[in-house]
Amino acid sequence: MTVSSFFRHKPEENSELTRKRNSLRYKLFRYMFLLAALLIAAFLIGLSVISTAFRRQSSFRSALQMQMAVFSDDLSSEFDTLQVWGLQMSHSVTEQIRKYLNTSHMSFSEINDSETALEALQESVFNLLKEKLLQTDSSGVFLLLDATVNTPLPDADSSRSGLYLRKSSPADSSSELLLYHGVPGIGKKNSVMPHRKWKLEFQTQNLPGYKEWKKSARPGTCSFSDIFVLPGTSDKVLLMLFPLFSADGTFLGVCGFEMNDSFFQHKMAQPTTLSHLTCILADIHAAPEGQPSGTLQVAAEQSMSCGSTDGYYLAPAGTLTVTKNLSDRRVLCSDRITSYLGITEKVKLAGQNERFRAYVLIPRRDYRQMFFQEGAEVVLIFIFLLGFALFCCRYFSRRFLTPVLNSLEQLKNRQKTNPEEIIPEIEELFTLLSEMERDRKAETSALENEIEDARTELSRINREYDDARRELSRLVYSRKKEVDPENYQQFLNGLKTLTRTEKKIFLLYLSGKGTREIMEENNIKESTLRYHNRNIYSKLGINSLKQLLRYAAIMNGEDSG
Repeated sequence: MTVSSFFRHKPEENSELTRKRNSLRYKLFRYMFLLAALLIAAFLIGLSVISTAFRRQSSFRSALQMQMAVFSDDLSSEFDTLQVWGLQMSHSVTEQIRKYLNTSHMSFSEINDSETALEALQESVFNLLKEKLLQTDSSGVFLLLDATVNTPLPDADSSRSGLYLRKSSPADSSSELLLYHGVPGIGKKNSVMPHRKWKLEFQTQNLPGYKEWKKSARPGTCSFSDIFVLPGTSDKVLLMLFPLFSADGTFLGVCGFEMNDSFFQHKMAQPTTLSHLTCILADIHAAPEGQPSGTLQVAAEQSMSCGSTDGYYLAPAGTLTVTKNLSDRRVLCSDRITSYLGITEKVKLAGQNERFRAYVLIPRRDYRQMFFQEGAEVVLIFIFLLGFALFCCRYFSRRFLTPVLNSLEQLKNRQKTNPEEIIPEIEELFTLLSEMERDRKAETSALENEIEDARTELSRINREYDDARRELSRLVYSRKKEVDPENYQQFLNGLKTLTRTEKKIFLLYLSGKGTREIMEENNIKESTLRYHNRNIYSKLGINSLKQLLRYAAIMNGEDSG
């Protein structure tokens, strides 16, 4: 009995079965629809809470990226402005030096060892430097002349005359000025008192990379020094360097602006909604010694940092190391005290590509506190959804699945004590399965008979094959007795000496190819084929194609045997 014949009943029986089937189907549909509606409602509530948490994380990433954009723009604006002022100042100072040398009828090399000339030259540019310092957002201004007051001294090669003016309080634009290097008498005349660590001349060995910079300096350019601690002070400074050259290309010295850490902290303080924001400007050029390849590290003494305009911040303690790179330029960093989460990118300052890197960071503990509440909400929603799903499953299993299981158990045990509890569809299913099982057994029996017949046929074929092989061996033996053994052995030995082309032609002959077919397939002339034939016949010790085919047949017969 097939599945299709099983369902072909009388019309009235069909109608009754359909009514019963639909009753069960619609009952299941109602329960499942209600369950799906409740689960979807709970899922949407949970999704709303989770999406809110993700939106907050996305908002945090956007805030970091926006903060980086603002910080980068502030840096670029500040140093680009100083670059413009610095170029103007370098032109003015160069012109002032030229005027002084012309008036004094001196060359630049003649001011060495001339205390009077150096003092007069410093005095001529003092007000110019002071004016530029007061006009710009910088913590200091300097002029280093490529000359010294006493060349016979042992350190004369690194001692250079000049002026270095600094603001006593960079955060206060009206603060007094101090003379860090230069003739103190000039400073007193202009109401500028000497710095507590005053020295008459610069010591260029205290300026990192000065000798290398001097060799590569070009007129009209701007460069940066490494970030370093100013000798005699605790101030970290970054110097902008503008080289000075005469009209004939003589190097006169360098002037520029100073940006110290106190001024950077005040000037670059960022307006932000992020708590304990830390912004860092790091010099990639001056990476910590021993830094592993591909690892970002920022030494505290080679970087400057600032915070927000209305709160304190955590300045990195020691070396800041990027411990993990995340997506969207985000990084995890840590020093010896604190872990940070933030964003980093290279910044272009005053045209200096690939020189500096900016960091915008917050303490990682602040980030965790920020999202602890959202995480707790997500966990609670998950627990609620899980509990609600378990409750719904238990309820609907009691309402629908339990009766079905009971009906299956009664049918399996052939218990008919409560016929009204048996679901008609389940009883019909068992009847159908019984019919299908009988059909399967019949098909299995038929397949077993076919397999037995196939085995018998295979045995017969094997016997015929063995008879054919024995007959072939007998024929080969008889044919082999008809040929000269020495000639046949020469034939076998000659096969090993055939060239690749000769072997190919030999095989084509064996496959039944004619002369014209071989010429077309190898794209050769008839004379070439005759040449190869002579070589083949000579090497195999034969004199005709018929003899070649006979020996080949004997050889194939031996291989088959």
